[in-house]
Amino acid sequence: MEISRRDARKLFLARQGLLQQNTFGRGADAVAKAISQLGYLQIDTISVVNRAHEHILQTRIPGAGSQHLNQLMQGRELFEYWSHAAAYLPMAHFRFSQPVMQGWRASRAYDRKLAQRVLDRIRTEGPLQSRDFEAPPGHRSGGWWDWKPTKKALEYLYLSGELMVSHREGFQKVYDLKENILPDHVDTREPDHDEWCEHLVLSMLGALGVGSEYDVGYAKSTIKRLSRVALGKPIRAALNRLVEAGDIVALNVEGIPCYTMQRCLDAFPLRISKHRVQVLSPFDNLVINRRRTRTLFDFDYQLECYVPEPRRKYGYFALPLLWGDELIGRMDAKADRQRSQLIIRNLVLEPGTKIDDALVAALNRGLTSFTDVNQCNGLQIKRCSPRELKQQISINPD
Repeated sequence: MEISRRDARKLFLARQGLLQQNTFGRGADAVAKAISQLGYLQIDTISVVNRAHEHILQTRIPGAGSQHLNQLMQGRELFEYWSHAAAYLPMAHFRFSQPVMQGWRASRAYDRKLAQRVLDRIRTEGPLQSRDFEAPPGHRSGGWWDWKPTKKALEYLYLSGELMVSHREGFQKVYDLKENILPDHVDTREPDHDEWCEHLVLSMLGALGVGSEYDVGYAKSTIKRLSRVALGKPIRAALNRLVEAGDIVALNVEGIPCYTMQRCLDAFPLRISKHRVQVLSPFDNLVINRRRTRTLFDFDYQLECYVPEPRRKYGYFALPLLWGDELIGRMDAKADRQRSQLIIRNLVLEPGTKIDDALVAALNRGLTSFTDVNQCNGLQIKRCSPRELKQQISINPD
């Protein structure tokens, strides 16, 4: 079977909850449903606009925010751990983090006596944050690379699975013993290698709709480093087993070998909403795999906050712009909350993007929504390409 790139994009966007508005509904239940379908929700500290985990949810679920994440964490429906990065994960998938935890336990790369003292304090006093542990005399932290010893011990205990994150206060983790957090009904059996690889394949295809071997194994480099388990050939073997069993379907996307699930194919035809342009987080599940983004959307995206300023092309924190099933540009933006202004430092559309009334109306709706979500009531535009677009932009809810 062969499908077009556009059909593959539609399958992808449908599974990502971005093809139509309000796919998941509203409130905490919608947040739980979204994270279950996406597989993970990346956590990030950068707050030029709303932090990534809030931004990603708000793109899909009106009114979603950290309050829902904390509610689900305290209800033990989610837990924090590593996917390809720090993430919120469905509690039902806890056992599939066990190989990574085992990798950390085997490393013994921390002060065990100090870790034991940390565990004893939490066992005696209850959940604690890093700030509840004093730094040694004379220690001055220079950032995450220069954590105080107890912070390092907390993180190793968390990564090895002896501690879990109960919830967050502000943006700070609150740690507690695993036995105080993990519900009794959660399966904690460590999966064997084949079962683990099949879970990775099925969860990724459930989130992607359609993907290549590279796509479904996207997180394998991080997992390999953390768990010390090779995942190249085993993932290929898992794909072959699942095709033979009829659990997944092999197909081509304009000549590229890919895989999907029958339920995704059964969803065709899929209507595309072009009511408004959606402003995505740089860490959004839709664009986090940059190679896939180039292949599927013909959109070459890089987050330039990690690039020296003289070499930046679009700006420090350029956000991808999605319209329908196309990525049409990017917008370097900052929420100035003191002045309640969303500042667009640079908005650039892709070459060949047709600027017509439909696009302008959709862009204005998207910017209106994005301004509101970031608790701003005004918009300031500094640069725009093409230039004539600047005069057509306004935030005017309709």
